[in-house]
Amino acid sequence: MNPFWYYFYNIVCIPLIYLGFVVGRVFSPKIRSGIIGRRNNFDRLREAMKSLSGGGLRFWIHSSSMGEFEQAKPLIERLKSAFPSCSIVVSFFSPSAFDNINNYDYADHLCYIPFDSKKNAKIFISLIKPDVAIIVRHDLWPNHLEQLKKNNIRSLLVNCSLRSSFWLRVGPFVQLYRYFDMICTVSSETELYLRDINRNGKRVQFTGDTRYDRVVDRAKESKSITSSLQKLKKGRRVLVAGSTWPEDEDIVLRAVTSLIRSGIKLWLILVPHEPTEERILQIRQKLSNIKLKSSLFSEISKNPNLPSDVLIVDRVGILANLYSLGDLTFVGGGFGPGVHNVLEPAVFGKVVLFGPKHKNSYEAGQLKKFGVGFSVSTSNELYKIVYELLVDSKILSEKGRVAEKIVVNNVGATERIVSIIKEIVKRS
Repeated sequence: MNPFWYYFYNIVCIPLIYLGFVVGRVFSPKIRSGIIGRRNNFDRLREAMKSLSGGGLRFWIHSSSMGEFEQAKPLIERLKSAFPSCSIVVSFFSPSAFDNINNYDYADHLCYIPFDSKKNAKIFISLIKPDVAIIVRHDLWPNHLEQLKKNNIRSLLVNCSLRSSFWLRVGPFVQLYRYFDMICTVSSETELYLRDINRNGKRVQFTGDTRYDRVVDRAKESKSITSSLQKLKKGRRVLVAGSTWPEDEDIVLRAVTSLIRSGIKLWLILVPHEPTEERILQIRQKLSNIKLKSSLFSEISKNPNLPSDVLIVDRVGILANLYSLGDLTFVGGGFGPGVHNVLEPAVFGKVVLFGPKHKNSYEAGQLKKFGVGFSVSTSNELYKIVYELLVDSKILSEKGRVAEKIVVNNVGATERIVSIIKEIVKRS
């Protein structure tokens, strides 16, 4: 990294980021949870590394949050198969992942990535001592990347998805991508763009997206999770709205109310992005105000006959399987920070709807291109598309088959990335 930007980052940006966390913890339970979770992080890591002192390769894999961790899973599991004696340390930035992973046998240690000061990064990398570092998607921290470079540790960025942007071409941003020995992109468009801004085009390769591999794997598990809910459909059509934010829910609930009033027998399965007690209470209050009955997923096991127009899922980790229940699906984030994973419903042959902020998702663009993904900006637009598709089952079924085919035709990224890692290890 250019010395000017490196010193600017550490002298100006790091104190401001730290101050932001200190202030933010007062207002945000999520930030507070992340700070508390990092206490004694190095002590736990130091103890864990003592038990991993074998002779096999050591991989450090970093995922920002739960979504990126799901993308990492096929890679982690394939690495364990390709290198049976290896050990894998998985780190997270967000508590949304760290706090919700109970057991994951393929990882030898799970931890938080520390705050990105020079001192913390030096300690963290010196404790893990990875042979290869793998960053999933875009959670790039300059001091940690600098330590990898100083210690001659091979590094890869996988599932990289970028669009041409002025800000990515200037100053420190473009330089962050030059740290890596290899960048594996999700599309040929990103490959060409990075080859243009990267000084060494040989370090960029289009491999595809491991999310395709992951959603195909998860689809095989769906029946064991959703079988108990099948009987609750009671002849109704089902709309599954997943990873929703409050802005998404306002649009979806207005459309669902209109659909029910128009005579469509509809059951909404609503899966909020972060199902905290506060969020669940807010959603139930909204439903009460528009006179829709609601029940919680956690209540179903105790009372399977509980009547509801809307099932609110107050459990994490099962959304990808719940999409299989839908006649139609809506993926949240498109009215907020950006649409979430549209491949999870597509693998089941489901048409996918989402909000206008979807340029962050290459896959959403592909679904739109083939007419099986629809961007909506208002509840009225959502109502019209859902109504038209539900009353024409033939078209809905045809579009569903196209959606599934898009996913199936794009599997294989994991194997291509592992092949690259094998070559990197061979050269080390």
